[in-house]
Amino acid sequence: MQNQLEKRIVEIVVTHHHDNDTTLRNLSKITGAPYSTVRRAVYRLEREGVVRVLKLQNEYLVKIRNMARAWELGYLPSVYLTYGSGHVAPIVAYRNGFYLSDEAYITLPFKIKKHEALDVLLDLEMKSREVMEDAISYMGEWPRFTALFYRTTLQPAVDLFVQWARRNGLEPGDWMPPAYGFFAFLLYVVRKLTGLEWKDAYCKALELVASYISETKAGDSPTEEFVQKILAEMEKWPCTK
Repeated sequence: MQNQLEKRIVEIVVTHHHDNDTTLRNLSKITGAPYSTVRRAVYRLEREGVVRVLKLQNEYLVKIRNMARAWELGYLPSVYLTYGSGHVAPIVAYRNGFYLSDEAYITLPFKIKKHEALDVLLDLEMKSREVMEDAISYMGEWPRFTALFYRTTLQPAVDLFVQWARRNGLEPGDWMPPAYGFFAFLLYVVRKLTGLEWKDAYCKALELVASYISETKAGDSPTEEFVQKILAEMEKWPCTK
């Protein structure tokens, strides 16, 4: 019975990830369990590294801390690591005036090993510091890469995204989530380098993504299987005949 309550709490916290209503008090109301019982279950989950508890004035807000950990301990069905992973996907939007973007998504059980391209990138970047302006060199590669990444991958929010956000009680930000800009940039690069038509460049971009994923795969998990499923479905049209 105790384990069932903890499972229910984790499921609620995940499905309400972008809300601010997963307080101990509300979890007690939703589950129908006494406040003290919910509190004990939540703090057990916190000790196990599954959730985190934030003190907000007179309330205690419960947020998911590690999706893979929740799944490994049996609190979360694998569907939340695949088709249901959108519950924790970062969103460029506001709720009650605060940005909702969160990095819980990267705690999904991705199985990734470092690609040699990272070593090459860092080596070249370190050598390039020798001719940089001192202040730019001093700030380090992380801020430099971050500025270039967001400048490259941010795209203005389109009506489809704005309307979806508002239907879900969100205040849309100025930008699309960076994933859109990443694929737009990759599509641009492939087309620019190859001279292919947009449709063919799209297929080549997906091919490159699939190749990189294959080269960096370090193991199996429901999320890794789902990534392969996504690639296969995206390639059905216009990339298969």
